[in-house]
Amino acid sequence: MKLYEFEGKSLFRKMGIPIPDGDVAASAPEARTVADRIGYPVVVKSQVLRGGRGKAGGIQFADSESELLDVADRLLQTQIVDEKVEKLLIEQKIKSSKEFYAGITQDPETLMPMLITSPKGGMDIETIAKTAPEHVFKQILDPIKTYRLYHMMDLVSQMGSGSEESVKIASMLLGLINCFFRFEATTAEINPLILSEHGEIYAADSKFEIDDSALYRVKESLSFQRTETFQDPLEAEAKDAGVAYVPMKDGNIGIVSGGAGLAMASMDLVSVLGGKPANFLDLGGGTTPERAAAALNIVLKTPGVEGVLFNVFGGINNCEEMAKGIAQVIDEKKPSQAIVVKMRGYSQEAGWEILESRNISIVKHGTTEDAVRQLLEEMK
Repeated sequence: MKLYEFEGKSLFRKMGIPIPDGDVAASAPEARTVADRIGYPVVVKSQVLRGGRGKAGGIQFADSESELLDVADRLLQTQIVDEKVEKLLIEQKIKSSKEFYAGITQDPETLMPMLITSPKGGMDIETIAKTAPEHVFKQILDPIKTYRLYHMMDLVSQMGSGSEESVKIASMLLGLINCFFRFEATTAEINPLILSEHGEIYAADSKFEIDDSALYRVKESLSFQRTETFQDPLEAEAKDAGVAYVPMKDGNIGIVSGGAGLAMASMDLVSVLGGKPANFLDLGGGTTPERAAAALNIVLKTPGVEGVLFNVFGGINNCEEMAKGIAQVIDEKKPSQAIVVKMRGYSQEAGWEILESRNISIVKHGTTEDAVRQLLEEMK
């Protein structure tokens, strides 16, 4: 479950992480009430679940009541990446002397939580890693270990922090770790973590996601339930089609797979062999031609996809039925992307015949690695 910034910050506050004074507003008059309480100048932040709101103009500043009313009215009438802005977070505008990055996510190699820090806050961590990798510090976290303040001090010293601020930053990192585990998060990020000109430290932003399977244990999530939760259009389409779909950032190879394990293995091989997965998609069992067609359509519409690997077994699913769905998309859409199908099992010969009649590349007896290599070759 992705949280809005103000929801993530409410969890930060529970764990003793300092945040700027502020509150949520759903109208310009409500924004004025908040600003009157905390004082000007203020920062006005659109509350959306998608990233990129800063670049889209979703964060503005106001030095007076008239400016605030104008900014609030404007933002509440906008959309950011197809998501309507319905709430604003009005906060103190704090002058920073330094900005840092701190985040925890799952390490894809060890499958353990990883704490990532950098003295270059305010930028995407992916950008920092590419442009200044020497300023990115990583530490695998042990879920059963009790972390103390001194465990964080070495990490803070690597970031080049002064002695006076080190303890405050270390305390913030410790709070973030406790917050991550306490609320069973998959992502917990502060960017930027700011040191004010008066030497105080704050979590100026929050990106927080709770594991969906743990929501029933996280009682705080009950207050986050909303009648209209924004969802990526393709994720919504996948949900309607009955398939599990997760988009990946900056990928070029779409994946349709019959089974979560096979999907993960396919993604790993794509990465190892030089491609980049654009998505995770598991067809599930009992796939109909309609579901196979919907899955392929979703992957083809995933941004950046240049080729598609359709990797399935005919066990619970029927190869002929899946092939009919693939053929339907080929006949109707005539996609420009390269498509390679690795398919065998129940009704495989009938499925192969359908695909061969449309000149779709098939890997009949080879491995997933063979299929990925063939796809990469056809994409050249």
